[in-house]
Amino acid sequence: MNQDSTPPFAQKNPHTHITHGNEREDHYYWLKDRNNPEVIEYLNAENKYATDLLAPTERLQKQLVDEMVSRFVKTDTSVPVKLGEYEYFSKDRQRDNYRSHWRQRIGQPETEELLIDENALAKGHKYFDLESLQVSSDHKLLGYASDLTGDETYTIEVLRLDDRTLAPEKLKNASGNFVWSQDSTCIYYTTLNRVHRPYRVYRHRLGDSTGNDELVFEEPDDAFYISVSASDSKRFIQIELNNKITSEVYLLDAFDQEAKPQLVIERTTNVRYEVQDHDATLYILTNDGAVNFRLIKTSLKNPSRKNWVELIAERDDVTLTGFTVFRNFIVVQERLGGLPEVRVLILNTDKDYIVSKPEKIQELRLDANWEFDTDICRLGGNALDMPYTIYDLNMTTGETTHLKTQPVGGNFDPANYTTEKHLATSHDGTLIPVYLVYSKRALAQKPAPLLLYGYGSYGLNSSLYFSSKRLALLDRGIIFAITQIRGGSEMGRSWYLDGKLEKKKNTFRDFEACANHLIASSITSAEQLAIMGGSAGGLVVGNFINSDEQRCKAALALVPFVDIVTTILDDSLPLSIVERDEWGDPNDSEMYDYMKSYSPYDNVRTKEYPALYISGGLNDSRVGYWEPAKWAAKIRNCKSDSNPLLLLTEMESGHSGASGRFDSLCDTAREYAFILSQLRPDLISQLNS
Repeated sequence: MNQDSTPPFAQKNPHTHITHGNEREDHYYWLKDRNNPEVIEYLNAENKYATDLLAPTERLQKQLVDEMVSRFVKTDTSVPVKLGEYEYFSKDRQRDNYRSHWRQRIGQPETEELLIDENALAKGHKYFDLESLQVSSDHKLLGYASDLTGDETYTIEVLRLDDRTLAPEKLKNASGNFVWSQDSTCIYYTTLNRVHRPYRVYRHRLGDSTGNDELVFEEPDDAFYISVSASDSKRFIQIELNNKITSEVYLLDAFDQEAKPQLVIERTTNVRYEVQDHDATLYILTNDGAVNFRLIKTSLKNPSRKNWVELIAERDDVTLTGFTVFRNFIVVQERLGGLPEVRVLILNTDKDYIVSKPEKIQELRLDANWEFDTDICRLGGNALDMPYTIYDLNMTTGETTHLKTQPVGGNFDPANYTTEKHLATSHDGTLIPVYLVYSKRALAQKPAPLLLYGYGSYGLNSSLYFSSKRLALLDRGIIFAITQIRGGSEMGRSWYLDGKLEKKKNTFRDFEACANHLIASSITSAEQLAIMGGSAGGLVVGNFINSDEQRCKAALALVPFVDIVTTILDDSLPLSIVERDEWGDPNDSEMYDYMKSYSPYDNVRTKEYPALYISGGLNDSRVGYWEPAKWAAKIRNCKSDSNPLLLLTEMESGHSGASGRFDSLCDTAREYAFILSQLRPDLISQLNS
């Protein structure tokens, strides 16, 4: 890589943090002030420095983008989803940055009509995100929520579908989450408070331009997020309150414009639940008395625990993760052995069955199901070496019908790729799953270059998904590996509980165990290993590269959450109060010491670091841009090596990076080019010769 340019200098007089008598000097705290012109100048200088370093890979980046675009088919139409007398679908055209949304009357393709074109909405904007798109119950109105900055603050607008004119209302400062009333006259939506927390539900009556929408519900506790959704039956609007460990649900009659929220079950700390209604019955999925969750039914009018009847009991080896209710069936999402599967319960009988996974499918899960009175359930199948596949399940017979496998253009042949599962032994003897996908040519000569991904937080699962973009790495001999480290819920709820709070270091040690296993097995080597993590996965990357032993050649940390102590101590930030159930409260001295001991930013020291690619987003409301900026500056000041360190800040976007398919492809190509420059420098030499 080109090392001729000069990196910017960021160190200034320190800001001193004093907590529990402990002093932390922060020489880069000044970077937090985005209103300071020097900060913007500094970030732009870092971007130029990174671009200069990557200059030798420009041909490769263009080649990668062209290759990824060639994987897109000319027009990709999604499988229609039925709702009422219509079926709704979207189209991705090969050269469009965004998708368009359509509908037609069921079985009448000649009635196809365009609902909305995201490309038109995005025109003239440097960033665009469509968060939610919902048709009213009478199919005459289309509501949509869009964000033009990347800070995840949305405006909700309404399009009249008969004459394609916009209704006058614009609902601003919204979270993007909204739902229609069943008479199509009201929109229920959530708004954000000063720290970007969804905290209020409003009822907006269509045509009311006064701006005085009715406040339906407010959650004063800063530790809870609020959201709204329609129940599966469409009979109720659900108001859901959640933090990382506790939830609470209210039901609102979707047919009554004057309805008031009715509490289902009062919140209890460490108890989570979700509900669906069916006539006079309420079904509840909960971890109340069941670490791995159980499914119960109760009276809709009196859902108290004394009326609970258990349908699926807790099991040690199976976790219930979600469910959908139909007129005659309940479909339950489960996880067994780290992988999702689907169970069907036939109502008014004692019969149930597990849906057989189609060939090669590793993960089978619920997909879009918008109708209640049907015997067909839409499912989706994931596999690392096969594109996403859509199936219809006949819930009566248990038979699945293949509808579509995501088309991949170019010379893609799934027979050229394979997957395998390994189990790495962590520090405490726990076996950690790690899944590999690679071109069958990649292991012709061991060890091989490998990119290892890790996340492990919030109980979120690392899905075994196919990526047509990832083929660019696989076809160049790079093995891609996904870890299922603790902090996620892949192996059950206890897997999550064993990777949070005072057990958070298990997450990092599990990742280290996966890397060590792959090296010890001669699948890769320290000189051929790159690691990658984003957001909370940045903690994984940060801990790995701060460790005494350098066991990787390169690391990518995308919008990394790395200054955890400073951030969670700051109550003015979105990632403070809400996050304390996940990471701990540093206002407690013991948790402060523990969190500080693994905070990547607080543990940067003089040592050799691998080649680093660090990204941020100026408008990021989840992980402030200053976290990656400060971290990169501190590492650059401390590191004792000559390896490249790149900080790239998206100046027009937020946590999800650049918007639009092609801008996103350019970002991916840049990341891949960095990986290849470290793991396969011969490719760049050949291309530039």
